[in-house]
Amino acid sequence: MRQILPRALFQQPMTSEGRVQTRFLPGTIVCYVLLVVFYVVLVKTGWGHQLDDEAYLGRGSVSHQVIALDAVLLRLVSDGTIMAAAAGLFLISFVRRRALVGLITVAGFLIAVLGAEILKDYVFQWRALVPADAQLGEDLQGNSYPSGHATIVTAFVLSLLMVSPARWRPWLAAVLGAISSLFTTGVLFAGWHRASDALGALAWAGLCMNLAAAAAVRLRGQPALAKPRHGLLASIIVGVVILLFFLLTAAIAAPRYPHHDLPFLLLSGLIIAGSFALTAWYSRQFEAVDFRGARS
Repeated sequence: MRQILPRALFQQPMTSEGRVQTRFLPGTIVCYVLLVVFYVVLVKTGWGHQLDDEAYLGRGSVSHQVIALDAVLLRLVSDGTIMAAAAGLFLISFVRRRALVGLITVAGFLIAVLGAEILKDYVFQWRALVPADAQLGEDLQGNSYPSGHATIVTAFVLSLLMVSPARWRPWLAAVLGAISSLFTTGVLFAGWHRASDALGALAWAGLCMNLAAAAAVRLRGQPALAKPRHGLLASIIVGVVILLFFLLTAAIAAPRYPHHDLPFLLLSGLIIAGSFALTAWYSRQFEAVDFRGARS
């Protein structure tokens, strides 16, 4: 019987779904490793503190207009906007008749948001290690890893990719990568967080949303019917343009903090690249999978 029936009946659905699911689980492991590595290197070592401090102090290279804009955007993030974002994610899924996927997505989003506060307060401790730590603001001379604001925005953009129709994801990934990089660098530019906090937020949000995606694919995933459109190149192009624009702007800015320019450029560039890499990679994993509706 197995030799008579088409081979695709035995292999294609399970193999396609399995490949997509297993990509998210390794992604979870990678994000976990990065979360720990960023903490150990930048928060627990003296030379990491020095690099992190100089990157923070070097934010003077950014124009006052950019800092003011970042502060305005960051103040938009509140408990109310978090609840509105969660409701919007579920509403999109409900309209698309994928309520279970919406519940999983919202759960992953809220776990990321609440988990960041728990990690910051009870798990990832910060203490002064080098003299430069005294130059930080009073709010930064304590536990702030990972950044709550950066976690909220990063987890939300990944959640939005998860509940969006498959045909939207390729171009949406580039747009959301830009939004993510705007907020993750914004917490540093506005002086709300150290660079390490933003990097930790990217890793933590990625960890939570990779787990949520793996669960959703496991429960409601199916092979995509249409040929996937590869949007990775668009995300790379947008990311490179924004990164080059940032580097060019910082390079021609008044060198008021020349000693700190290199650490600032290095870690800020890493934050921008990480934001685009995460959203582009996450979107890429969904190219071969779709979610079954409530009546499927």
